[in-house]
Order: sequence, then C-alpha cells, then structure tokens
Amino acid sequence: MAKKKIKQPKISNEEIRHLVIERLGMLSPNKGISIGSNKSFTKDELIQEVKNGSKIGDKIIKVEIEFLQSLKDLPFYGTKNTSDN
Repeated sequence: MAKKKIKQPKISNEEIRHLVIERLGMLSPNKGISIGSNKSFTKDELIQEVKNGSKIGDKIIKVEIEFLQSLKDLPFYGTKNTSDN
C-alpha cells in the first residue's frame, strides 16, 4: 500500500520572521546571546536584527528554524524510541 503524501502548507518568509520574533520575545530581558567570538546581543537587539533582515537576523532565523525542525524528530514523552531496541 502506497503512503499518502501529506501536502505541507506554504509558510511565507514574513510568517517565519514573525515566529522568530515571537520566540525571541520570550527570552528574559536581562539575558544576552553571544554570536561569533566577540559580540553579545540583548533580546531587543536580536529582535531588531531579525526585523531589519540583517546577516545576524538571518542567522538567528536559520538557527531557530533548525531547532524547531529538530523537535519533530524527538520521541514524545512516554513513547518508546524504536532505535532503543
């Protein structure tokens, strides 16, 4: 029996940018994030970088999307991982 292909909804770049901004908004205001070897950003600075579409903002978006995509491969709590045999 052939598997049905599930049609994935299209998500615009603007929707992705908004998602990342919302996630960044959840960060504690007194925490900084270091990017690269010598630059630290506040929550508000990171949000502004994402809004501006800068290289740093694009990097933050890429990291956030990779993180979210990695979550789909994790087993749900209480389920047995088939690779644990």
